[in-house]
Amino acid sequence: MSKRALAAYADTLRLEVGTHVGVTTVYPSMVNSPIHASTRAAGLSLDGVSRPEPLEGVVSAVVAAITARRAPRDVATTRRGRAEMALARHAPALADRVVRRTVAAGAFAEDPLAEGLRRRHGRAG
Repeated sequence: MSKRALAAYADTLRLEVGTHVGVTTVYPSMVNSPIHASTRAAGLSLDGVSRPEPLEGVVSAVVAAITARRAPRDVATTRRGRAEMALARHAPALADRVVRRTVAAGAFAEDPLAEGLRRRHGRAG
């Protein structure tokens, strides 16, 4: 929810002050950080779902957005991220199915925390 809140805030800023200031939302992939140790401990590991990217890739994307002649609206920091953003924008129902399949049948197939999702989508564990 916090990522969507940030995107909504950027959309609001763009509407309110976008004629005076460029507003870009950067969407990094998974970056290895201490937060992932705590999510692993809670059974919510993203290992196998998302590939970690080097911090330098995120920094490069931010620098490119800051130095662009016109601020880009949305910036994904990986090729896969750009493909996922395009899929979500142009085929949202398909993107939803891919996410449900990834969570319900993929890396979280045995995870007790994903039980409700698997049950709702016909893959009870």
